[in-house]
Amino acid sequence: MKFYLCRHAIAVAATPNISDALRPLAPEGVRKFRRAARGLAALDPEIDWILASPLVRAKQTAEILAEELEGRDKTALALKLEPSLAPPGDILALLVRLREMDGKIRGAIAVGHEPILSSWIGQLCFGRTGNCEMKKGAVAAVELDTKTGHGTLLFLLQPAHFRQFQ
Repeated sequence: MKFYLCRHAIAVAATPNISDALRPLAPEGVRKFRRAARGLAALDPEIDWILASPLVRAKQTAEILAEELEGRDKTALALKLEPSLAPPGDILALLVRLREMDGKIRGAIAVGHEPILSSWIGQLCFGRTGNCEMKKGAVAAVELDTKTGHGTLLFLLQPAHFRQFQ
């Protein structure tokens, strides 16, 4: 299965007035990520299912992804909130969800947070917790064997790279 991991786009700054879970995307984050999502869509990724952390900024990022990916082939994508993507993250629960969908979909994208995503890339692809640079809006692609939980890293691209593909 093709499995993509996406870090949420740029959010408004944390303040004491707003809960971290409720922080929305900043206007700059919406604008920049929409362009990056169009670039990802231009690569024609095999994505049928979008999973998002329930935190507002991740959900909004997933909604932008859905709009841009659906626009290419007019196919509706399933967008599901996935608690295992919220901090502190639960990769085992996420793998269970992916196993349930394996064979029914071409691929899935999970929208979440750092440092969880970098850690998971290391676990899935290199057998140990990882640490790589995933800027806000970055996407990694993994060819994942859902039965073993092992994968091969196909790419890790920052949002600026995707904006070039439009």
